[in-house]
Amino acid sequence: MMARSTSMRDEIRYGYAVGRVRVLEGRLLGRSTFERLVDAADLREQKRILAETHVGRYLDGVETAEDVEIGLEASLADLYDEFLAKAGLPASVVSYFQAPHDYANLRLALKARLLGGDGAGRLSSLGGIPSEAFAADGAGLPSEMRALLTAWDGPEQAPALDDVEAMVDRALFDALRASASASRLRFLRELTRLRIDLANARLLIRARSKALPPAAIISRLVSGGSTALNRLAERAPRMSLAELARAITDSGVFGGVLEEDLADVKHFDVAADAVVAARMLDARMAAGGADPVLAYVLGREAEVLLLRTAVAGRLAGLDRETIRERIRERVS
Repeated sequence: MMARSTSMRDEIRYGYAVGRVRVLEGRLLGRSTFERLVDAADLREQKRILAETHVGRYLDGVETAEDVEIGLEASLADLYDEFLAKAGLPASVVSYFQAPHDYANLRLALKARLLGGDGAGRLSSLGGIPSEAFAADGAGLPSEMRALLTAWDGPEQAPALDDVEAMVDRALFDALRASASASRLRFLRELTRLRIDLANARLLIRARSKALPPAAIISRLVSGGSTALNRLAERAPRMSLAELARAITDSGVFGGVLEEDLADVKHFDVAADAVVAARMLDARMAAGGADPVLAYVLGREAEVLLLRTAVAGRLAGLDRETIRERIRERVS
């Protein structure tokens, strides 16, 4: 009775948002559009292709890669402001999508602090925390973030950048797990666990390629994932990349992933995105509730990543085949 009551409340709560999603998801860019963007002669033709799509207005006047970044960020800002907020979704759901941007800002601020540079110009405005809070001593940050930002202000030796990445990743996933738990949505809890497993699998592959010892691997694992992957941390240094990839595949944590894709460090992120995309497709097929709403937001975020690759990548000098390979398995 409790489960049925909760399901009925979700149908009511997300009814309006699901109705909007069924209209909006038809506007998501498909494979043919991205193929045309890759084959386009130049930026001018790419803008012409996008002019009649929902992202055209954000990229109409762009001329540089930085312009593209600004335009794509504006498209996500409208998604968060006009869809997430106005659809009446719980604060925990909104924070789930904002957290990655907050921790990306923390990562940039921390690296700039350790390396003596200034990362302020690269900070995102898409998080729940004002980007200016990451400047100086981080006085406006939540206590746990400020503690990370100022952890090496003393005379002790600064950490390796890989350790900084691992530290921020663990903090991010702690935040995502907290938001997913507070939302009481099974989809977000399962998605978070999947993302943690992917992060840990990527760590195992990269650590093996760098010949890191077991203690270093274990210290960087993100908690909350599959114990089957965690157990591989001790054995990974004694395995070849192929053997490790086979062990990850045999663990059954990811369905339908080829071990040769896992063994290729450069291709791993594409394979990981394909795993998440498959989960999103399942969610989009749900008749109602939160799943199709969340899948749509994730789909828009993935679309921005693909547009960054197809448009900014060309401006950065990447050849067509490299771009084509990067987007091939990320788009339906």
